[in-house]
Amino acid sequence: MGLFDVFRSKSWEEKDAYHGDTPPCPRCGTSLTKRYVYSEMYCENCRYGLDDDEDTDRSDESLSVYEAADIWASHGKDEEYAFGYSEAELEEALRS
Repeated sequence: MGLFDVFRSKSWEEKDAYHGDTPPCPRCGTSLTKRYVYSEMYCENCRYGLDDDEDTDRSDESLSVYEAADIWASHGKDEEYAFGYSEAELEEALRS
């Protein structure tokens, strides 16, 4: 922090940043994150709180392990495209 930073006005991100304590995640126990004062808490480790609302809306739309394996393989076996399946399940589906 420089000498004249005291006179600099804060950006909206600095003003709205959350600095308090958060409870542990109910799934993995990691401390929850809250980026802004008005945002919801979420877990950076297991993504608790981020996908919960979306999952209830799309419960009838699910991919089979075979469809997920094809997508996963076409994206270079990136874990972001695993759709909740383990690597072993996806590998087995590719061999079938």
